[in-house]
Amino acid sequence: MLPEFYQKCFQNLLTPTQYKMLQILVLVIQFHKTITLEKLATVFPQPILFESRRRSIQRFLVLPQLSLQLLWFPLVKHWVKMSKLKQGKRLTFAIDRTQWRGQNIFFISLIEDKRALPIYWQSLSKRGASNLREQTAQRASPVTIV
Repeated sequence: MLPEFYQKCFQNLLTPTQYKMLQILVLVIQFHKTITLEKLATVFPQPILFESRRRSIQRFLVLPQLSLQLLWFPLVKHWVKMSKLKQGKRLTFAIDRTQWRGQNIFFISLIEDKRALPIYWQSLSKRGASNLREQTAQRASPVTIV
Protein backbone atom coordinates (compact mmCIF):
# COMPACT_ATOMS: atom_id res chain seq x y z
CA MET A 1 0.00 0.00 0.00
CA LEU A 2 2.44 2.70 1.20
CA PRO A 3 6.24 2.53 1.09
CA GLU A 4 7.88 1.56 4.38
CA PHE A 5 9.41 4.99 4.99
CA TYR A 6 5.99 6.63 4.57
CA GLN A 7 4.48 4.21 7.05
CA LYS A 8 7.18 5.03 9.62
CA CYS A 9 6.62 8.78 9.19
CA PHE A 10 2.87 8.43 9.54
CA GLN A 11 3.12 6.15 12.56
CA ASN A 12 5.45 8.62 14.31
CA LEU A 13 3.07 11.54 13.75
CA LEU A 14 -0.35 9.94 14.18
CA THR A 15 -2.08 7.96 16.89
CA PRO A 16 -2.91 4.32 16.01
CA THR A 17 -6.54 5.29 15.34
CA GLN A 18 -5.52 8.20 13.11
CA TYR A 19 -3.04 6.00 11.27
CA LYS A 20 -5.73 3.38 10.61
CA MET A 21 -8.06 6.12 9.30
CA LEU A 22 -5.30 7.32 6.97
CA GLN A 23 -4.78 3.79 5.66
CA ILE A 24 -8.50 3.41 4.95
CA LEU A 25 -8.68 6.84 3.28
CA VAL A 26 -5.74 6.01 1.02
CA LEU A 27 -7.29 2.68 0.01
CA VAL A 28 -10.68 4.27 -0.72
CA ILE A 29 -9.11 7.10 -2.74
CA GLN A 30 -6.94 4.66 -4.70
CA PHE A 31 -9.98 2.58 -5.55
CA HIS A 32 -12.30 5.47 -6.51
CA LYS A 33 -9.58 7.71 -8.08
CA THR A 34 -11.61 10.96 -8.27
CA ILE A 35 -13.53 11.63 -5.11
CA THR A 36 -15.36 14.35 -3.18
CA LEU A 37 -15.70 14.60 0.57
CA GLU A 38 -19.35 13.51 0.30
CA LYS A 39 -18.47 10.47 -1.83
CA LEU A 40 -15.67 9.61 0.58
CA ALA A 41 -18.07 9.80 3.53
CA THR A 42 -20.57 7.62 1.66
CA VAL A 43 -18.09 4.79 1.02
CA PHE A 44 -16.02 5.12 4.22
CA PRO A 45 -16.49 1.90 6.23
CA GLN A 46 -17.39 3.42 9.60
CA PRO A 47 -20.66 2.33 11.29
CA ILE A 48 -21.96 5.83 12.03
CA LEU A 49 -24.32 8.25 10.31
CA PHE A 50 -23.25 9.82 6.99
CA GLU A 51 -23.01 13.34 8.43
CA SER A 52 -20.90 12.09 11.34
CA ARG A 53 -18.55 10.27 8.93
CA ARG A 54 -18.22 13.43 6.83
CA ARG A 55 -17.37 15.56 9.89
CA SER A 56 -14.96 12.89 11.15
CA ILE A 57 -13.10 12.91 7.82
CA GLN A 58 -13.06 16.72 7.77
CA ARG A 59 -11.59 16.86 11.28
CA PHE A 60 -8.98 14.27 10.31
CA LEU A 61 -7.89 16.16 7.18
CA VAL A 62 -7.19 19.37 9.13
CA LEU A 63 -5.12 17.73 11.88
CA PRO A 64 -1.99 19.76 12.67
CA GLN A 65 0.06 16.57 12.24
CA LEU A 66 -0.83 16.60 8.53
CA SER A 67 0.87 19.97 7.94
CA LEU A 68 3.44 20.51 5.20
CA GLN A 69 6.29 20.97 7.67
CA LEU A 70 5.57 17.89 9.79
CA LEU A 71 4.39 15.41 7.19
CA TRP A 72 5.20 16.38 3.62
CA PHE A 73 8.69 17.87 4.03
CA PRO A 74 10.22 14.75 5.66
CA LEU A 75 8.74 12.60 2.88
CA VAL A 76 10.08 14.89 0.15
CA LYS A 77 13.47 15.11 1.87
CA HIS A 78 13.73 11.31 1.96
CA TRP A 79 12.56 11.04 -1.65
CA VAL A 80 15.11 13.62 -2.82
CA LYS A 81 17.94 11.90 -0.95
CA MET A 82 17.05 8.52 -2.42
CA SER A 83 16.70 9.96 -5.93
CA LYS A 84 20.01 11.82 -5.66
CA LEU A 85 21.85 8.79 -4.31
CA LYS A 86 20.50 6.45 -7.00
CA GLN A 87 21.22 8.63 -9.96
CA GLY A 88 24.04 10.86 -8.77
CA LYS A 89 22.74 13.83 -10.76
CA ARG A 90 21.74 17.44 -10.15
CA LEU A 91 18.26 18.28 -8.96
CA THR A 92 16.02 20.58 -10.99
CA PHE A 93 13.38 22.76 -9.33
CA ALA A 94 10.64 24.81 -10.95
CA ILE A 95 8.86 27.86 -9.55
CA ASP A 96 5.41 28.41 -10.99
CA ARG A 97 2.11 30.14 -10.42
CA THR A 98 -1.17 28.66 -11.52
CA GLN A 99 -4.81 29.50 -11.20
CA TRP A 100 -6.98 26.67 -9.95
CA ARG A 101 -10.71 27.08 -9.29
CA GLY A 102 -10.36 30.83 -8.88
CA GLN A 103 -7.36 30.56 -6.54
CA ASN A 104 -3.93 31.86 -7.44
CA ILE A 105 -1.39 29.27 -6.21
CA PHE A 106 2.41 29.58 -5.98
CA PHE A 107 4.28 26.25 -6.46
CA ILE A 108 7.82 25.05 -6.03
CA SER A 109 8.27 21.65 -7.67
CA LEU A 110 11.04 19.13 -8.10
CA ILE A 111 11.39 17.96 -11.70
CA GLU A 112 12.08 14.23 -11.95
CA ASP A 113 11.76 12.10 -15.12
CA LYS A 114 9.71 14.76 -16.95
CA ARG A 115 7.28 15.01 -14.01
CA ALA A 116 6.89 17.76 -11.44
CA LEU A 117 6.55 16.79 -7.77
CA PRO A 118 5.11 19.73 -5.80
CA ILE A 119 7.20 20.24 -2.67
CA TYR A 120 5.73 23.55 -1.51
CA TRP A 121 2.62 25.52 -2.38
CA GLN A 122 0.87 28.56 -1.05
CA SER A 123 -2.32 30.36 -1.97
CA LEU A 124 -1.58 33.93 -3.14
CA SER A 125 -3.93 36.74 -2.19
CA LYS A 126 -3.35 38.55 -5.48
CA ARG A 127 -5.48 37.60 -8.49
CA GLY A 128 -3.65 37.10 -11.78
CA ALA A 129 0.03 36.90 -12.59
CA SER A 130 2.77 38.26 -10.35
CA ASN A 131 6.50 38.77 -10.70
CA LEU A 132 9.27 37.02 -8.74
CA ARG A 133 9.58 39.89 -6.23
CA GLU A 134 5.85 39.65 -5.40
CA GLN A 135 6.01 35.85 -5.17
CA THR A 136 9.00 36.02 -2.83
CA ALA A 137 7.25 38.61 -0.65
CA GLN A 138 4.22 36.30 -0.30
CA ARG A 139 6.24 33.67 1.53
CA ALA A 140 5.64 34.07 5.26
CA SER A 141 8.78 32.18 6.29
CA PRO A 142 11.73 30.57 4.53
CA VAL A 143 11.20 27.00 3.37
CA THR A 144 14.04 24.61 4.20
CA ILE A 145 13.72 21.05 3.00
CA VAL A 146 17.20 19.59 2.70
